[in-house]
Amino acid sequence: MIRTLERRDRNAIENIVRATGNFSDAEVAIACELVDICLDKPEQTDYYTFVATDDATDHVAGFLIVGPTPATTGTYDMYWIASHPEFYGRGVSQSLDRKAAEFVSERGGYLLIAETSSQPSYERTRAFYTKQGYDVVSRIADYYKPGDDLIVYGKRVGQSLKVKS
Repeated sequence: MIRTLERRDRNAIENIVRATGNFSDAEVAIACELVDICLDKPEQTDYYTFVATDDATDHVAGFLIVGPTPATTGTYDMYWIASHPEFYGRGVSQSLDRKAAEFVSERGGYLLIAETSSQPSYERTRAFYTKQGYDVVSRIADYYKPGDDLIVYGKRVGQSLKVKS
């Protein structure tokens, strides 16, 4: 089941980010900061957090943070999408990605952007985006550090943007 973030989910989300083994302490802190913003300022409209729970246990299996990209009309950033390694292969991240696409489409959005690293430890992440229908829209060499490129993925959702002639 996918539902809106609740305060009781915060520690589980931090555990998920740590359990993936891909993120530094600084990156874990960033994820927690965004979750805290959603919990402490529910009126804000920059970030929206959803969790996927295991139907049998109600444990948080994954989470998603998505929000409108500033200074755009219809573009949204997928700031975080992750599932706990114990739930890999069970469709958790695919369900969260579908939720992201629905969320964007329901708000009249049309483009969902996700960023990731070129490091070998992110191969699973890159394969996930490709499998979900994302295209590589840009790559910036040495973005995170020398030898670690930023790869930006994009996917059109909902109605296509009509270009006026």
